Amino acid sequence: MKKILSIIALSIAIVACGGKTNLETALIQAGGNCAELEKVLNHYAEDSLKYKAACFLIENMPYHYYYTGEEVDYEKQFFKMLHETTLSPEVIADSLNRGKMNEQFGKTELKYDIQEMDSAYLVRNIDWAFKVWHEQPWGKKVSFENFCEYMLPYRVGDECPVEWRERLYDKYNSLLDSIRLKPESVYPWIVADVLLDSLKKRAPRFVSYSYAKHSAGPEIADWLSGNCEDLADAFTYIYRALGIPSGCDEMLMRGDNNVPHYWNFVPDDHCDAFFCSLLYPGPLIQSHTYDAPRGKVYRRMFSVNRDMMKMMNQPPEKIHPTFRYPLMQDVTNIYSDCEQTIRIPESRFLIRPEQDEVIYLCLPSHMEWVPVAVSKCKDGQVSFENVDGNAVFCLSVYRDKKLLPISVPFWVHKELKYFRYFGNGEEMEQVIILHKFNLFIEPFIDRMVGGAFEGSNDAGFRKKDTLYLIEEKPVRLYNVAYVDKSKGYRYLRYYAPAGSYCNISEVGFYGETGDTIPLKGEVIGTPGSFDGDKGHWYMSAFDGDPYTSFDYKQPDGGWAGIDFGKPVSVGKIVFTPRNRVNFIRKGDKYELFYAGKGGWISAGTTVANSDSLVYNVPKGALLYLKNHSGGVDERIFEYVDGEQVFW
Repeated sequence: MKKILSIIALSIAIVACGGKTNLETALIQAGGNCAELEKVLNHYAEDSLKYKAACFLIENMPYHYYYTGEEVDYEKQFFKMLHETTLSPEVIADSLNRGKMNEQFGKTELKYDIQEMDSAYLVRNIDWAFKVWHEQPWGKKVSFENFCEYMLPYRVGDECPVEWRERLYDKYNSLLDSIRLKPESVYPWIVADVLLDSLKKRAPRFVSYSYAKHSAGPEIADWLSGNCEDLADAFTYIYRALGIPSGCDEMLMRGDNNVPHYWNFVPDDHCDAFFCSLLYPGPLIQSHTYDAPRGKVYRRMFSVNRDMMKMMNQPPEKIHPTFRYPLMQDVTNIYSDCEQTIRIPESRFLIRPEQDEVIYLCLPSHMEWVPVAVSKCKDGQVSFENVDGNAVFCLSVYRDKKLLPISVPFWVHKELKYFRYFGNGEEMEQVIILHKFNLFIEPFIDRMVGGAFEGSNDAGFRKKDTLYLIEEKPVRLYNVAYVDKSKGYRYLRYYAPAGSYCNISEVGFYGETGDTIPLKGEVIGTPGSFDGDKGHWYMSAFDGDPYTSFDYKQPDGGWAGIDFGKPVSVGKIVFTPRNRVNFIRKGDKYELFYAGKGGWISAGTTVANSDSLVYNVPKGALLYLKNHSGGVDERIFEYVDGEQVFW
């Protein structure tokens, strides 16, 4: 809140400076720090190019800030420990005692570059950036515009400004000795490939765990540890220190998951780019080959997007924080050859926007809608250009400091360039819910395809019959196979397909199809587990718990079964794949929602008494299942031809 109010105060100053140049406005905002910034301008008065570079930094400085305080110090310690130890990020975070200290721990002090920046620091940053640009052979292919945006900036996020260029140059420059004298060294993207390969050999440590609220700063280039955003920052620091233009491209929200995503780019000669990451295998790849669902892709910039601000033309407090001061440029078109213009007529609005109100194109994250593009109504419709499809969107406006959905969600096709709206209550239908998240996060279910249930009267299964072959991946917690019971077997087992480590959570053999209690006998199987934990031995497949599992020590040859002591006949087999608790769990409390006017509407709360839930909802509606008893993986879906289809 303090940050927002302070930025708004600075924005009022911008408005008050109507008619001034960007540089004049920035110097007015500097207040008592104006003299320091004028020192920089005076220092370069006789060097026109460096003067322009200094102007570029100062003009955009009002939109940059940083934090100081104990919390920031603890966050740095987290990354340092992540690099220096093998402890899990959760253990490190716990050791730092976040949230367990006194009330002062969470307090930070917000400072603005325009009011704090030291002239000597700026001069050293500019001089060193120019030095590297002119001395490295690949600098010949870097334009002044790309230099300003992708090499010159002294920061990459909201970190406290510190000296870093010379130190990182000295540390990493030798990694490029192998290519520096070769003819191809004039191409920054070729040099970038060599450096990327060397950095990957230093084994960057990736964790999905998010501990820090603020950018780690240039030290992250030493630690090479963190999530995809942290590692993108490390890459950017190192490349810019060596005179290679680079930066971070991002999806503010993925089109197929509940999280944003970040990676790096290196521009080429044709206003395109190569994308890469310390996490991706292989070399730099041309951006148009990127195939992840994206919706919109933005490039982080040091300069503010003044065209976007002019289009929105609203007081800062009426604009969503993501776009309030957009330090970004839309680059969706260089990542997709199927981008399109989406047009939604006002007749599709469930809530009418106010006159000249900013409208946001949003992607889903759990039960929230995250803005990824901005526009306004014009000629009876709202349009969004350069949108990549195969994703579900919704329109929203920003009121009372929160987003308000004003349309039903709609799905945008990628290649055929059409979209459809989800249902909104005109007709009801019954839906059967089996899981709360896309089964792609359940990799173990695929390992059951090709598995077989076998019967034999020979303990070594030298002679055996196949009772049931699993031909499709199971889609629910308890899966039933009906078998021919005309023949009896003393030994029954599940024999896993090659490469599956015999992953299975539960098996039950039943004498009659209507039985609810499985037959009992001595559990048998191949001993050992992948991790050596006896909790993952074959006995787990018959302990009655669908959340314990067999994980055989070898990828092939594993099986788990029962010796009944005498031949028995079975009429059905009930089996559970190894899973991550995303199926419906008996005893858990669930609530189903559907998208309607004003947001998500509850279809009711219930406690599961089996591995499925039954609801009545508007036909064709976008749905979301919430487990109030636990779990974090939940995702929007629709019900099509009796099945859940997740987006």
